[in-house]
Amino acid sequence: MRTLLFVTLVALMAAACNGRVEKVKAVPVQPQPDQSGSHPNPEQQGAAFSISTEVFYQATLPSTSSSGRVISLKLDPKGRAEMNTDYLNNTPAIVDTGAWKTLQNGNLHLRLARVGSKDTTALEFKTDGEKLVYTGNTYGAAGLTLWVRHLPGAN
Repeated sequence: MRTLLFVTLVALMAAACNGRVEKVKAVPVQPQPDQSGSHPNPEQQGAAFSISTEVFYQATLPSTSSSGRVISLKLDPKGRAEMNTDYLNNTPAIVDTGAWKTLQNGNLHLRLARVGSKDTTALEFKTDGEKLVYTGNTYGAAGLTLWVRHLPGAN
């Protein structure tokens, strides 16, 4: 866990030092699945959410306070979860950590706590092939759909 936070911090610092920040349009765009290879967890395609290796999901959403935001979710087979929300405004990403489990209806349930805060949240996602679809309304009318991506730095 500490290693992941350290790597994330180093990557953010490197990007800041290079002065290269990619701008994201604030217009809702239908994200496309990662075309760089096959699905890293084919067993997830069934009715219940299940993984055998780490899996990484990501979405780009509009934001009223910045040019957009990138939400990333990393899950591991031991039930650990980490969600990062980057508002693309040269401030540190918001990090939520916690656990995931599969509900009886086959959906993914996340219980997360904000790093550096006492805030907690519970999120439920319906699995749909290579994406997770948030079942609540916290992310507005457009909702939140996270698409599977290959882990950064993985081959």
